[in-house]
Amino acid sequence: MFVLNSDITIGNFGFSGVNEVVINRSMHSITDTATIKLPSVAQVIKNGAVIAERKTTATQFKNGDKVVIKLGYNGELQTEFEGFVKGHSLDMPLQVDCEGYSWLLKREKVTLNKANAKLKDVLESIIETGGANGIKVASNDDITFSNLRFSDKTPFEILAELATYTDNSLTCFFSQPDTLWCGLAYSGSAAGKALTGNIGIKYILGYNTLKENTLVTRSTDNDRVQVKYSKKMPSGEIVVANSTVKDPARVHSQVLNSIADKEALEKLAAEKALQFNYGGLEGKFTAFLQPYAGPGDSVAIADSRYPEIDGEYLVESTQVTFGVKGARRIIDLGPKLVSTKK
Repeated sequence: MFVLNSDITIGNFGFSGVNEVVINRSMHSITDTATIKLPSVAQVIKNGAVIAERKTTATQFKNGDKVVIKLGYNGELQTEFEGFVKGHSLDMPLQVDCEGYSWLLKREKVTLNKANAKLKDVLESIIETGGANGIKVASNDDITFSNLRFSDKTPFEILAELATYTDNSLTCFFSQPDTLWCGLAYSGSAAGKALTGNIGIKYILGYNTLKENTLVTRSTDNDRVQVKYSKKMPSGEIVVANSTVKDPARVHSQVLNSIADKEALEKLAAEKALQFNYGGLEGKFTAFLQPYAGPGDSVAIADSRYPEIDGEYLVESTQVTFGVKGARRIIDLGPKLVSTKK
């Protein structure tokens, strides 16, 4: 028998019962969110004793307080969310809106001037000077930027601009609550690698998932896109990088003058081409709360009806719901992981 359990801490208070929790995380956003619905009035237990006076729940915490949400079955809990209180409603039940560690990236503004800088160096610099020292950085590549000039901007704003400088080929998200992953996500999956290293999660459709799903196979064989990036060097020379795509139907071209060299342009062109052309699955399926899977993980999918789709896939986003009606994990899939190893 499976019994749902939760351990939710907001500030200095733990909450043993909730009406509902909804957690959203995605590879395509650095903002993880959670909403917690609680009774608007609660009893306080201190040192194991129930205090007779009932408290208004919203007075027990404030905006900016740390939030940790652990969920599971039979006392085996998994940390599903860490972040901070962003605000709360005055409704019944009380809704607490929470934001992940991206909240720390919006606290202070920084100035950054670098002629040439590696991606990881930029990230570590803006995190340190932006007062977000609790955040670690991970990446599968370190492209070089040129002539970066940021004045009076938050790290959150700078990350958005860096993505724009790469034609959104750069992916940034929190792979762990306190770990900011920035790199070439689809190039990693094409090499057969889970971005987070979390592998071995198995789902048999219709067995440990609900039967209904919106999954469809994805193929771009009839609309393959070639990517062409260019940059004007200080010498005036124009360097060009083209992705390798067989029989392209169309070309996507951009000038990326904030990228330092041709090597970085080539990596970004290959990444963007994979974003356009990847093969795999699109859509979502609904599973139970466990096993755990999060954005950037790899999951093994099997379906006795359609064995051709069996394989490892990249998890692009998840939504976890937990409450009096039960618990579910909705998983959005992306590219099929194809190993290049012989």
